[in-house]
Amino acid sequence: MAWLYQRGKRWWIGYYDESGKRVRRSISTSKEAAELALKRVEAELARKNPQPFAIPETALEVINRHLKNEAEREHLPTYPGVKNTANVRELFIRIYDKLGFEVLKSQETFPHYVLSAKDGLVRAHAHVRSSDFQKEGLDYTACDSIICWIHDWDDAPMPALELSKYYDFYG
Repeated sequence: MAWLYQRGKRWWIGYYDESGKRVRRSISTSKEAAELALKRVEAELARKNPQPFAIPETALEVINRHLKNEAEREHLPTYPGVKNTANVRELFIRIYDKLGFEVLKSQETFPHYVLSAKDGLVRAHAHVRSSDFQKEGLDYTACDSIICWIHDWDDAPMPALELSKYYDFYG
């Protein structure tokens, strides 16, 4: 957390660094310049000290409850099939859009998504097979859920959403 304050005609920012030490810096006589510097410092602090997210179990329960409903399934008779992670991500976005979840962040790097649910934030990573998560040696603590086409990792340390159960490719 960083803050902005004025002493005399100068604007200052204050924050606590990674080690917990309080830092105060004189920025400018311009409030606008100081606000920009504050945003840069806050972004840098957030990058250096990411806050851990805990997956709310109820978010996955909501997903599964909605997707078990026959009316929620998509009929995609012309879809060419799932061959790579990009295909899994395309199908995943279609489902989340229907369920009303908000995608806060989508990126090519790990984890692919930060999602907003009623109960909080969920970090999720997509793969064709859930076992690919293990094969790549990804950090289990930096991700809350696996989104996959085929769930073949029985003792996965986190919940997996198997998309193949919720799509009908035969119309």
